Amino acid sequence: MTHLRIARKLAIAVLLAGCGPSAAGPSTSASAPSIAPTSVPSTTVTVAPPTINPLALLPALPAGSLDAKTSAALQKVLDNLVAAGAPDAIGAVITTNGQWAGAAGVDGPNGRAADPADMFNVASTSKTVLAALVLRLAQDGRMDLDAPLSTYLGDVPVDANGATVRQALGMRSGITDTPSAIQAEARADCSHVWSRTEMLRSIPSPNGTPGTTIQYSNPTYKLLGLAAERVTGKPLETAYQELEFGPMGVTGVLEQNQTHATPKPWALPIAGHEGSLDLAAYGTGGTLPCLSLTTFSFQNAVAATAPNLARWGWDLFSGGLIDQQSLAAMTTVQAGDSPDDPDLFGLGIEGVPDFYFGTRAFAAAGSQVGYKSFMAILPDRQVVAVVLINDDGADAEGGAKRLVAALGT
Repeated sequence: MTHLRIARKLAIAVLLAGCGPSAAGPSTSASAPSIAPTSVPSTTVTVAPPTINPLALLPALPAGSLDAKTSAALQKVLDNLVAAGAPDAIGAVITTNGQWAGAAGVDGPNGRAADPADMFNVASTSKTVLAALVLRLAQDGRMDLDAPLSTYLGDVPVDANGATVRQALGMRSGITDTPSAIQAEARADCSHVWSRTEMLRSIPSPNGTPGTTIQYSNPTYKLLGLAAERVTGKPLETAYQELEFGPMGVTGVLEQNQTHATPKPWALPIAGHEGSLDLAAYGTGGTLPCLSLTTFSFQNAVAATAPNLARWGWDLFSGGLIDQQSLAAMTTVQAGDSPDDPDLFGLGIEGVPDFYFGTRAFAAAGSQVGYKSFMAILPDRQVVAVVLINDDGADAEGGAKRLVAALGT
């Protein structure tokens, strides 16, 4: 349902930069999106040996706010995104000098102005949240990254293809992505609650040898979510709260489901940016974008505010959930050898080519109907930047680049 394939599109964006806007200038939602539309099937690339990327932990979360001049420059980035055609733009930035959050445009009925406190479906950015939980369970000795994923699935009637937990986290399970026809079925009735049995029936049979290729796979992450539930003995949303969000002291980030409504205010698409759902369908069942997509997506159902997602990212890279060794494993990327699709997958996170931000960076990104999210973490510059836009074809990653540029050197 959602895709997190950013490297090729980032490379294209850089190649076009000579005839496009400046780093601090506007970006149109017509720009090539970083995340493939759901109608485009995942591609497969040969896996090259991993590149080890040791990194220092970020310091403790800064308590203060960024200065007025910097804050104004960051707000201008969001204003420019909206002026160029985005319906809204919600952003958050954290540096060692402090925190900032802002919003521009409209993301609600009757022209309600977007606000940094608005809850947003972050789509495949959820995968990074799940991967962090799995790595914590492995760190605590409750899971083994190099054991078969099936070890932790019990009698779940699905073929995990003999893939290890590590291979599954790194998109190397040999299980393809969700077929387009099933994605369309999930959008057909927004009030439908997908049972686990229905969801499992939607998982395709393996189509490759585990560990040999990178192949984006939402179904594989559904299996990882089920494994985390079985290991913890708790529903995924409870496991997140008790083992991840609570201990990290992070609020405003949650796993959506049918048992309780996602708290408002909600970030919602407006006319012309609603994608393949009717505007009236958004929020059906009390979740974003709607109950059917939330329960079908399962592991892709996290909702968050921009500032709280940024705080979660900062805490992750400062050792708030996993230690330095586990973070090194998470951020060790494997690159496909295809020159036109240089994916850099770690364990639930992607590496970003150094030329994009001018320094080493990692990203979590998501695209769901009506929603686009991008979180960039620059450990060497000690910066986290988040951009959320209610248009699944918007240039959220370009917005994050412009936020980083607005910080100066």
